[in-house]
Amino acid sequence: MNFDQKTPIYQQLAESIRQDILSGALQEENAIPSVRQISVEYGLNPQTVLNATQLLIQEGLLEKRRGLGMFVKTDAPKQLNIAACERFRNETIQALVEEAQLLSISRKDLIDLIQQNYGEEV
Repeated sequence: MNFDQKTPIYQQLAESIRQDILSGALQEENAIPSVRQISVEYGLNPQTVLNATQLLIQEGLLEKRRGLGMFVKTDAPKQLNIAACERFRNETIQALVEEAQLLSISRKDLIDLIQQNYGEEV
């Protein structure tokens, strides 16, 4: 994992865990690696890792089970998918339409371009 200098490391680590949950690399009801394992693997201060996991607990994506560790909550992938779809609609699609309008790409041409990128016949 390559950390950038602009965002706090604990937030970047939390985002990486979110992506692992969304992709299925970390599955519902499964334990995530321990704070110690993550800190050793990435060369991070354990407090940084703890800050990241606490953030995900607050977001309702992880749960702490006493004596067992931290686990991905049952609805975490669904929750992340809903949030990602909402961001996609509100940010990515909006920016795409605005850029197409700026370039004088018609609605039909934009739809055709999207279909071509999906590999569909136009």
